[in-house]
Amino acid sequence: MNLELFIARKVHNGSGKNNMSRPAVIIATTGIALGIAVMLLSVAIVIGFKHQIRDKVIAFGSHIQVSNYDNNQTYETKSITVSDSLLQELRNTPNVRHTQRYATKPGIIKTENDVQGIILKGIDPNFDWEFYRPNIIEGDTITPSKETAEDDFLPPPASKEALISQYLSRLLNLKVGDTFFIYFVQEDGIRARKLTVKGIYCTNFEEYDKQFILADIKQIQQINNWNEQQASGIEILVDDYSKLDETTDKIYFKTAN
Repeated sequence: MNLELFIARKVHNGSGKNNMSRPAVIIATTGIALGIAVMLLSVAIVIGFKHQIRDKVIAFGSHIQVSNYDNNQTYETKSITVSDSLLQELRNTPNVRHTQRYATKPGIIKTENDVQGIILKGIDPNFDWEFYRPNIIEGDTITPSKETAEDDFLPPPASKEALISQYLSRLLNLKVGDTFFIYFVQEDGIRARKLTVKGIYCTNFEEYDKQFILADIKQIQQINNWNEQQASGIEILVDDYSKLDETTDKIYFKTAN
């Protein structure tokens, strides 16, 4: 006879009119079931929150970034050359969904009453708006210029549109259609750019919302005296996150040289 089953039946069925074991077992079973349900719900909430945070971090920086190999931990980056052929080769890598050039540069916004440090992120016409578009609360996405330089001595024309966060919009009292100046400190002096607010976004991820402004990558290329193929790096999005390490290794060997 199965001893455990025998004892369980005795405890569950009991004997005698005044037996209290059965109600106690029912209460205990119900309590355990509720406890497990609460734990499962808590785990589901934590995993969902983790995925949401991960998706937002990826949206601001992509799954994989290819950039200059140095010890620089700031947003003032050295350039790498990103040719169209390299981008196409990376797009042909298994599990790669999208590639795009990007550039970053620290700057200072000055309005009539406020001053705020920001990071200007330059994007190209191939930028993936999948994350930002649902989070735009006013206005629309910007349209980086697709025009190229007419000759080697003139910089390519750049769009003057900018996408700012709701945090910065409220802090600096900027609305869609307003213009503002961003100042950049260079070794040869201070350079300024006048941009127009095209849209306002809100991701509720304040760590990034209070820093990033999106604009045409050509703005940063002009400020840094870069050509059209120079950028801070390449952002790469993948289809299957579980294969991220494998995809990273393939991209490393393609770009190492």
